[in-house]
Amino acid sequence: MTRNRFQDFGFGGDRPPIRNEAASFPAGDASSSIVAPPLPGMMVINAGDPLEVVPPEAREKVEDFKRQREEITLLSRADFENEQTLRGEVFRHEARITELRRPRGEGGFGLGSDDLRVKTEQAKLDQKRNDLARLLAVKEARSSECRRLGELLRAIEQAIASRPAGTIGRMVETEPPTLKKGETILDAVESRRRRGRELLADLARVRAAPVPSSIVRQRMRQQIADLAAHGRPDASRAVEIAEEIEWPRSPERMDIISSAPDVYSYATGDLKDATALIAWLFQDQLVAALDREIDEVADDSAALTADERQKQEAVILSDLLASEHEECMLIDLARRQGLPAEHRSDCDPRAVLAIEWIAAPPPVPREDAGQAGVIRRVGP
Repeated sequence: MTRNRFQDFGFGGDRPPIRNEAASFPAGDASSSIVAPPLPGMMVINAGDPLEVVPPEAREKVEDFKRQREEITLLSRADFENEQTLRGEVFRHEARITELRRPRGEGGFGLGSDDLRVKTEQAKLDQKRNDLARLLAVKEARSSECRRLGELLRAIEQAIASRPAGTIGRMVETEPPTLKKGETILDAVESRRRRGRELLADLARVRAAPVPSSIVRQRMRQQIADLAAHGRPDASRAVEIAEEIEWPRSPERMDIISSAPDVYSYATGDLKDATALIAWLFQDQLVAALDREIDEVADDSAALTADERQKQEAVILSDLLASEHEECMLIDLARRQGLPAEHRSDCDPRAVLAIEWIAAPPPVPREDAGQAGVIRRVGP
């Protein structure tokens, strides 16, 4: 397959080239000696084919996805041309019917709806409208499929770019899942997808689980203790040099309201911290009151500590990846049998490509490694 000049920058060939702005100056101009590099945010590094880090089987699958998208894109362009042609024909038939039924005094033929010529044009119009409706349905299905393939390819590209440092892909060798009695391949695919949705619901539940009340109480007591320490007034200067007692102060930011709607400003300054002073005065009462507030909203039966949350997330994500591996294996099997099954665009790219990330082997040292500067005599 012919390679284009953007192929080594990713999966797509639609990235614009870097343009040297200095090239736009005419020859002999003083500005033509200035080299205008691209902005730092616009730099594109040619790092080679990103698919080099995955096995050949996975690369072939990605190339197959790209070929499918290119074929659908070509068909979509043909659909657009056919759509414009059909819309033009529909417009002409509508105009002809309008002309036939327009009164003679207004330049028409004054025919009724039961006239043969009007019926003939109406039949042609209905046929073109039906053809247009079928074409639009096919066009929408192809557009949806093209979007799915594009999202899938972008997900694969992002997964390769964000893989753990120093890793490469290795094919996962597993046995195809066994079908249940009376279960078809498509039924098995839907079963894995249903299991995936259940695991995602479990993952959302774990991530939304509250924090145990014991941990909240411990943090609250430390917060009140820090606030009370900050809120303690300083009477030392009043005793030593007869100055006023120093009350706790904290920096504050205040918005300044202006009559002009587009003007926004603010002011900063130190204000007396009444909250810290209350915490110093009534530390025990404040802790007791907050204990009661925590008891009212606590849900320790569903609470998880940070370690428990991390462990349960890891188990669920592992089960989800295994389920998606089976789903993708079943989809590949169904496609080889000619069944209508496609990979989901939100499926884990590792499952789609049937790979796992492993540590890359160390590079093979060259024969002359470490011999820089060594001079060898050649000949007698």
